[in-house]
Amino acid sequence: MPLQITKTFFRGGTIEFQATFYDVNGVVKQPAAAFVNIDFPNLDGSRGTEQIQMSYPAVGTVFWTADVDTRNMGTGPLNWSIHSMSPTPVGVDDGSFQLTANSANLVDFP
Repeated sequence: MPLQITKTFFRGGTIEFQATFYDVNGVVKQPAAAFVNIDFPNLDGSRGTEQIQMSYPAVGTVFWTADVDTRNMGTGPLNWSIHSMSPTPVGVDDGSFQLTANSANLVDFP
């Protein structure tokens, strides 16, 4: 299911982000590096932040990818933002979704 239309994920899953970078004319560009910044709930109720480097597009594709492991995160809103580095830093997309867990969802994953 595409991330942009999914509003809830269960804690403990891996979430894949994908992004394609374009110039002002709609031409695909490949930056030197790209990242996903996340702001997420910790188990103790505080907030954590992390920057995950995205993987360069696989042969035959144009989109960058990054996986976020939600094991050992708390429940609540997870905010994210995707951006590239040089030659010009560019924000691609950002959003948020909820991490949920019921009483059977493990607090600590092995």
